[in-house]
Amino acid sequence: MITGAILTIPPVAFILTPIIKTDVLGDSDVSEQWVKVGHLSEIPKDEPKDFTIQFPITQSYGSKGIQKESGVSNSDYTVRNAVWMSWRSPTGKAQESEPPSFAESLKAGDSISQSQSKEAEKKLNVLSSSCAHLGCPVRWLITEGEGEFLCPCHGGLYDSNGDYVGGPPPRGMYRYTYEVRQDGNVYVKHEFNIKPGIPGISTQQPYVI
Repeated sequence: MITGAILTIPPVAFILTPIIKTDVLGDSDVSEQWVKVGHLSEIPKDEPKDFTIQFPITQSYGSKGIQKESGVSNSDYTVRNAVWMSWRSPTGKAQESEPPSFAESLKAGDSISQSQSKEAEKKLNVLSSSCAHLGCPVRWLITEGEGEFLCPCHGGLYDSNGDYVGGPPPRGMYRYTYEVRQDGNVYVKHEFNIKPGIPGISTQQPYVI
């Protein structure tokens, strides 16, 4: 019996190592590098626009040692995210957004000054598409001339700035860490506005990454 147990340990350890690394040690993670979302010229004045990006991800299952032993292809791993970008509105209504004056004349590929990039950063919404309730992807819905973000799963509602309006979500939409560079593009990190506070509300992470 002892001999059998000893012989069993190596294959079991091999199988469980990725799970231990991923779920216990947290070795499977999304890269913290900056990823380009899009150019400022692509953001409409009067409604949010969704962009699809891909974050590189490091997985224990994709490590070179495991690939060699298991025959898994030597592939790069990414996780797709949808990002909503819009210009901030003082009222939460997209039709009343306030883009910087220089943005109206921008064309794809145009560069901007450092002061313009800082001005744009202050006036942008860069939001995760995951509902703050249970992670369903929200949609931009226009009714009676006004728009809101709607969660189609459970009815969560947010205004154009991503602030909470109604339904089961415990907070507003998650905001990415972002910056506007002088090439005129918006870049994000896989980081969100999670702050110390009420457990399950301000400290809650997005369900879908």
